[in-house]
This record gives sequence, structure tokens and C-alpha cells, in this order.
Amino acid sequence: MKKTTYIQFRVPKNEHNSEPDGIVKRNIKKAIIGILGSIIPKANPDFENKIDLVEKWVVELDNETGIPEREIGMDKDGRIIVKMPFKNNYGYWTDNNLLLPDFKELFETTEINQDSFENYWSLFEKTEDFETELTEFKTQSTGADGGHKYLKAKVDYNGRNREVIIFFTDKSDEQKITELNKIRIRGKIVDDGIEQSLTLYETKLLNE
Repeated sequence: MKKTTYIQFRVPKNEHNSEPDGIVKRNIKKAIIGILGSIIPKANPDFENKIDLVEKWVVELDNETGIPEREIGMDKDGRIIVKMPFKNNYGYWTDNNLLLPDFKELFETTEINQDSFENYWSLFEKTEDFETELTEFKTQSTGADGGHKYLKAKVDYNGRNREVIIFFTDKSDEQKITELNKIRIRGKIVDDGIEQSLTLYETKLLNE
């Protein structure tokens, strides 16, 4: 039975390290990121504009060969924004020559289990772009991060009238909705089953 390893690591940031080893590693990382950034995205038409937004990568590698096979990219808020190979997208790490020992040498990696990786992988497939106009909605609020506003509403989704919970990307949009009677929004919708409410993430207010 084929065995795999699952690692996660954050994208290298600017390092202020005066030690020679730190300087060498930093330059190697910059070289790798630069080369991949200039070549690989052309093979990933759906994700070219999102790769630079990835803060953390989760990668599946074959134990015998050390070759990356699947990868997931998350943004600063932990949202999955990249998944490859997927459709016409070959991959970022899966389409280069780095092997498992290279990742461990160049990045601060930690291992995760297969179930966690598969959950991340399937979660991306549950999301799709969704746009709608609302005239009836309820504004709710939380105390997190100084307070956030979100919405509850009913939408027609796949022929059914479903409840949806709406979370905005920009806090400025959260403030605007309190002054509007009709809104047009677009985001990533997640359907966890008919018995659950829909969730709209990364929502943007489209009102002019």
C-alpha cells in the first residue's frame, strides 16, 4: 500500500538574522520562490492571481520518492484559496524538483495526519461562487476582533429556499450594510447539507 507524508509550512517572510546560516537559507528561499513565481503560475490559470496570497501550504508527498503529489494553499485567515493539481491547474510545488528532504531543510515544516489533509481537500470542493441580491436580511454581531457584523437571510439555492449566514471580507462593508435596504453581494458559498444553513464566506458588497 502506498504511503504518504503530509506537511504544512508558512511562506517565508523577511528574516532579520545576522547569522551566516540564516542569510544563506534566506537567499535560497528567495531564489526558489522567485523562480517558481515566474514560471509555475502560468500552468495554473485558475489560481495565478491567488498564489501570492497564500500564507500557509499543506502538501502531500510520496514517502518512497519524496515527490509532492497534492497541495493546498491557505490565506492569512485560514481560508483555502488554492488546491492543486485541480482541473487545468498543474500545481505550484507539485510541478518542481523539490523533494521531502528539501522542504524540511528549507522551511519550518510540521506534519499533519491524512484525515486533516483530506478534510481540507474536500472542503475546497464544497465551495462555489455565489451572487445574489437581498432585500430582507437580519444583521447580527460578534465581539471578536473589536466586533464584526454578519447577516442571516433566506436565498433560493438549487431550487430550495435556504437560510444563509453571510460573513464579509472587509469590515467597511459590514458598516455599510447597516445603512442599506437592498444589497447585492458575492462570495464563496458552502453547503454542508440540507439540514444545515448555507454559509457565504469572503463576501463582498457590490452596491455602487
